[in-house]
Amino acid sequence: MNATTTRVQDLAAKLTDESLCLAWMGTEGKPATQELALVRGWIMDELNRRLGDDLFDEWLMDVDEDGNGVNPLAYFAR
Repeated sequence: MNATTTRVQDLAAKLTDESLCLAWMGTEGKPATQELALVRGWIMDELNRRLGDDLFDEWLMDVDEDGNGVNPLAYFAR
C-alpha cells in the first residue's frame, strides 16, 4: 500500500457516514476515468469497512426503479 492510499484511507475514515455517502453519490453518473475509478474504489473500501460484508453486498446489488444504484446511507440504519 502506498502513502497516497494510506492518506486517503485516513481521510475517508474521518468522514461521517452521511458525508461518505454524499461523496459516493457525487460520483454517480460521471464519465468513467481512471481517477474516478480510484476515488470510487477508495470510497467503496470505506463503505465496506463500515457496513460489513453482508450489508455492503446487499447495497451493491440494490437498484432503484430506473436500474440505478442507490444511496448507501439507508444501509447504515439497518
